[in-house]
Amino acid sequence: MNTETHIKNGYQVERTHQGQKQKYGDSFTEFTIKADLPEKEVEKYCTEVLLSCSLTTDQYLKEERAGVKDFGDHFRSNYIFRKVKDGEYFYQVTSPSTH
Repeated sequence: MNTETHIKNGYQVERTHQGQKQKYGDSFTEFTIKADLPEKEVEKYCTEVLLSCSLTTDQYLKEERAGVKDFGDHFRSNYIFRKVKDGEYFYQVTSPSTH
């Protein structure tokens, strides 16, 4: 596992995974974030500063199930953000495989 930890602007960030979890699979970048800040502020930091991504996985899957308009839409990165416990959050960005 390739981990990296840094503290900046009140955020303690640990990258807990980067890369594929299986051969020819999607790539994942996962973080644990600790901060004594409002949840929405932490999510904004993650999606705009830490690793930019604007499409939630829920929205991505909803659009996939409805049928994508352009084949390239399938390859959009998407994210999951959730509160683990008070002051601790999980952030994952998925980049679909192009194999």
